Amino acid sequence: MDERDTPTSPRGQPVGKETSLNEEGGLSPPDRLFKVVLVGNSSVGKTSLLQRFCGNCFNPGTCATVGIDYSVKTIAVDNSKVALQVWDTAGQERFRSITKQFFRKADGVVVMYDITAELSFTAVRHWLTSVKEGAGDDIPILLLGNKTDKEIERQAIQKGLGERLAKDGQMAFYECSACSGHNVMESMVHLARILKEQEDREKVKTVELHGSQSAKSRSCC
Repeated sequence: MDERDTPTSPRGQPVGKETSLNEEGGLSPPDRLFKVVLVGNSSVGKTSLLQRFCGNCFNPGTCATVGIDYSVKTIAVDNSKVALQVWDTAGQERFRSITKQFFRKADGVVVMYDITAELSFTAVRHWLTSVKEGAGDDIPILLLGNKTDKEIERQAIQKGLGERLAKDGQMAFYECSACSGHNVMESMVHLARILKEQEDREKVKTVELHGSQSAKSRSCC
């Protein structure tokens, strides 16, 4: 793809690995490009979610992510084609400092937990603090409770707890299954729509600001 046709993300390129856009949505380039970072404790299913979303596949033998990796998926959002560049991060403590660097360049964040592992839900607040410190309070966040295919193993993390936490933090919320594919595409399309609407609002603000500045300049002459 010609680089001139590739849309840019409002926050610029992520720190680290070189990026490329592998278009999946046809011959024409996407209208928007957003960078989304997946975070959460180790083993909550971040890599499996990425594989399901980008390749519609599930590998039960997936190993723990070391460092950072990413994939790109172009999806239809209303009347636009949106490319999501999704960054998969390691959940282990020793990689936390690397993960934090990526929040500064992210347009959106997906915070994941495992509905069968109570500690992963308890850790969500820690991850949210890290996101806010790195990216600010206005970054869109999607809270995802993964592994609904293991409902029989669900611990004390009832759906209502996730909904309440998301409401308190003004986040979008879904429960999903990377294994079965339940709510994976729906949740990511929802996040893409939020990112698109936020970018549209920022563009309107920029136009209005430039307009008011031009008016002031004319009145001063």
